[in-house]
Amino acid sequence: MRAGPLPSPLPGALAALCVAASGCAGPPPGPAAPAPEGAAGGNLVVDLTDGADLDAARARTGLDLRWAHPLSADEALAVVTVADPAAAAAALRGIDGVELAEPMVAYEALGYPDDPAWPRQWHLAQVGAPSGWRSGGGAGITVAVIDTGLRRVPDLDGARVLPGASFVAGEPDVTDLNGHGTHVAGTLAQVTHNGQGAAGMSPSITLLPLKALSGAGQGQSAWIAAAIDEAADQGARVINLSLGGPPSAVIAKAVADAQARGVLIVAAAGNSGAEGVASPAHLPGVLAVGATGPSDELAPYSTWGPELGISAPGGDKRVPGGGVIQETALRGGDPALEELQGTSMATPHVAAAAAALASATGAEAAWIADRLQARAVDLGPPGPDPRFGHGRLDLARALHDPSPSGRLGLGWIAALLAALLSRALGPCPPARTVGVALVALITAAGLPLVWALPVGPSGALALLGRPALLWPALLLPDPWARAAAIFSAAAPFVAVFLLGPHRRLGPAASGFAIGVGAHLLHGALTGSLDPWPLPGRWGDAWLAVNGGIALVLGVGGLGVARLRDRGAA
Repeated sequence: MRAGPLPSPLPGALAALCVAASGCAGPPPGPAAPAPEGAAGGNLVVDLTDGADLDAARARTGLDLRWAHPLSADEALAVVTVADPAAAAAALRGIDGVELAEPMVAYEALGYPDDPAWPRQWHLAQVGAPSGWRSGGGAGITVAVIDTGLRRVPDLDGARVLPGASFVAGEPDVTDLNGHGTHVAGTLAQVTHNGQGAAGMSPSITLLPLKALSGAGQGQSAWIAAAIDEAADQGARVINLSLGGPPSAVIAKAVADAQARGVLIVAAAGNSGAEGVASPAHLPGVLAVGATGPSDELAPYSTWGPELGISAPGGDKRVPGGGVIQETALRGGDPALEELQGTSMATPHVAAAAAALASATGAEAAWIADRLQARAVDLGPPGPDPRFGHGRLDLARALHDPSPSGRLGLGWIAALLAALLSRALGPCPPARTVGVALVALITAAGLPLVWALPVGPSGALALLGRPALLWPALLLPDPWARAAAIFSAAAPFVAVFLLGPHRRLGPAASGFAIGVGAHLLHGALTGSLDPWPLPGRWGDAWLAVNGGIALVLGVGGLGVARLRDRGAA
């Protein structure tokens, strides 16, 4: 709001400058003049005596003051736009009814992350990256980046990076001479909340750089196939392929072999802007990724077709600030923040989301791919379509899925099961039933909606926000974090054996056992748990048997509590 004409002719600006420059004496100076219409100015904050009348204050100061907010009237906090806020503040000192005046000071939220480029990373905010950070950021999951290599630019200093290998003739190490691979790796795992550069989608993952494209950005089928084999050998749970070309039988075989070993392969659909998904994205079981722009429109270059599984932000540089920004070093130059676009840029968003979901759920590759697609934001015609696939990636929705096969649904199932089992043994105190059910819910699903809290991630938050069976993923690398011994009834047995006889802790141990049992049975039915090294049906059978044992242990603990109640009576 611009100030209106002065109600008095005091030459405030001149008087203020006179006092400041020469210390000349004279009558008390008036305020600085308001900024003329169309001129540059600034805001001045004026704290008047509590209960001051605004019209009287305007007459005394010569300024068209307005309350900072309607609720500020009782504290008499006013603002006005003037040509020189500093001079105006000085001119108001000593005027009756003015307690203090100062130029408006800008503040900003000291939230997470503090990376300077974060406000420009519309693409990470759009797909729910903060929820992934709070879930652990992909901790314990290795993602192979088969690309032009990796250069340790400053904003990747501190990222978890394995030595990797080069399969490119004449380029014996993984050093990125192009910049494409480093940009992709930045979207995957750029160091986040370090006060520099940009943020990453899943900054706690482990990167495995495998160079299969040269400094010119070109590769051969043998190099790519060999890199896929090496990624599986080194235990990668997810492979990012931001590359494409004609069909290749040798690459198709390498992809199938990796998939048989439980690896999820995420690949770029291509940049032709026409129908015809590129290889290897067109292969069965590969999660093919198309690209969208800042407004969820289909990017003009994005290749489409019936094989397309999902879309993600790939950028649209026709829009100012519409590219995907990460730190890289293009063509061997100096590191810098660069905006790039392409399905290559969209793919690592999906690969990083898959890693975050794998870490937070311990699920197998097929379940993760299905969940990401099922919870995508539907774009275009209702349902899957060849231009957007199942829709645009949304990691927050995938993590917070309330359906019976999702985390929240599992939690409520566990709570209901615990309450029914508690009541099935006969009457018991309602507080105990509620307590057992609550412990079962938290054990099976973590604290509901903790990943949606508007706070930065922390170890405690990641621990509380995930089921008890997945706590080891924050400490152990994959696959040890999902070993069959962990996905078993071992922990419930120890809890009930040690704590069952305790009057207060016994029911909690029973709730813990029931929660673990519900989670194991849920994993067997839905494929949302992947016990290592048991494949397929063997793994499901392991989960089902141990889930049943855990439930029996929980019921046994409740029975002990019931016998103790009868003895006390």
